Amino acid sequence: MKVKAYRFSISWPRLFPNGLTEDINAEGVEYYHKLIDLLVANGIQPMVTLYHWDLPLALGDQGGWINREIVGWFGDYARFCFEEYGSKVKYWITINEAYIASLHGYCGQGEEFAPGGFKKNCEWSLYLAAHHMLLAHGRAANIYKKEFQPTQNGVIGITNLAVWYEPLTKEDEEVAKRAFEFQFGWLTHPIYGDGGDYPEVMKAKMEELKEKEGRAKSRLPQFSKQEIEELKGSADFLGINYYYGFLTSREEQKNSDLINMTTLDQWERDASMFSYYDPKWEPVGDNNSWIRNYPDGLYNTLNFVKTNYANIPVYITENGCMDTPGEDLRDVTRLRYLRNHINAVYRAISDGSNVKVYTAWSLMDNFEWNFAYGIKFGLYRVDFSSSDRTRIPKQSAEWYGRVVLRNGLLDY
Repeated sequence: MKVKAYRFSISWPRLFPNGLTEDINAEGVEYYHKLIDLLVANGIQPMVTLYHWDLPLALGDQGGWINREIVGWFGDYARFCFEEYGSKVKYWITINEAYIASLHGYCGQGEEFAPGGFKKNCEWSLYLAAHHMLLAHGRAANIYKKEFQPTQNGVIGITNLAVWYEPLTKEDEEVAKRAFEFQFGWLTHPIYGDGGDYPEVMKAKMEELKEKEGRAKSRLPQFSKQEIEELKGSADFLGINYYYGFLTSREEQKNSDLINMTTLDQWERDASMFSYYDPKWEPVGDNNSWIRNYPDGLYNTLNFVKTNYANIPVYITENGCMDTPGEDLRDVTRLRYLRNHINAVYRAISDGSNVKVYTAWSLMDNFEWNFAYGIKFGLYRVDFSSSDRTRIPKQSAEWYGRVVLRNGLLDY
């Protein structure tokens, strides 16, 4: 497809089976050297994510991301990667979607996402896990900037999931703003926001809940002044993963045509909001899919970043959708989805957004976490029944390759 960059993640336990850097798996280290060398030899920039939810079990057994020691463990792992691969890698991402890793790993769907088993502590465990992920990002980013960036001349950022919330009615504007701050601002504002720290609307809401629940302290952890300063400006770019947006309301809509997507996860209860799909938004996958074709949400997110985060450079690190049943290799629904969202990026750039990179999710069908191999996101189909795992291009692969060559949109 003539892509200029390839994003992949390094598996922490593949390098360090017990999570600590004194126990090195040399074969794992060599594997990534071979991959990076082959990419560079073909004129493709490696874009490396240090943590895409792949936690060494030995560290999970010690509490994983709710153990503050993990900030140091992650810093040691990151420093090793910078030393080992940094002369060849110019694009680093510390953590992918801390929102999902903390919410689903340490709360809501805790029995389906690793490490699991935290449902009983949901009201505080997700916030503590996310807090430590932010501190770990700050530790790794500052190590890179001080020890490696001056000689390696790369850049480092974090990738956050963005879900845009559109108010259902004029009266829902406040809750839509609060929902976006709870979802996106939670993991973004401490790094890119003016003054750092968690969003004010989130802190105020959690303080209100503290009083209501009779707690001595807010369930949202506090940063020290030093931690706020270390996090502020710790990233050279903001990675954004975008798949969908919601209509949101302060009240449950029981008698309407809206498609109810409210899960009442802990953070949704804390944010006091309800989520819906507009039935006019095109479904992707089957009719019960969690993705709808809503490109305006991406456009609005990019405008928000431009306005609120000093127009930091943005790398769109994931955007895509699963196969729609019955389309086989002629995946026209995916093609429509990608075209609409790339067009939304173009509109945002035209309006001044500082978007530098777009990468589709994903190159080929892969293991989609709790969906396993049940849904396929690839531009290339993988024949999992073949010992060679044969890759077969879908129609979207041919189309996307022409977009890459043109570095812009083209008609169907």
